[in-house]
Amino acid sequence: MWVFTKHGFVSIVQHRDMPECMIVRARSPRPLEELWPDNEVITLEDADYRFRILAQRDSVMDVVSDLAGSIDYDNFKNECVDDHEYLRSLGSVWRVMYEYQLRVGDRNA
Repeated sequence: MWVFTKHGFVSIVQHRDMPECMIVRARSPRPLEELWPDNEVITLEDADYRFRILAQRDSVMDVVSDLAGSIDYDNFKNECVDDHEYLRSLGSVWRVMYEYQLRVGDRNA
């Protein structure tokens, strides 16, 4: 699952060998440090997601639920203005998904 937060982007996947654990991966360490401050951030220089944590499934679910419950804004991108590179990347994602909508929107109605 991809999750775009005001702290940054994370990718959450099941750990292959430990079903009670999730791997939360990121392109920048910031969202991991902000959202899971008690977990050690692992850096893998040759991985596509360089930064990651290993966390109990319940911990990941709690954080994601808290993120959704704490939304108090009416424009997500405006919450991310203090990281220009992240905001720029969000604009690119928005544009790609808008183009997707134009291509398939009527087909799925």
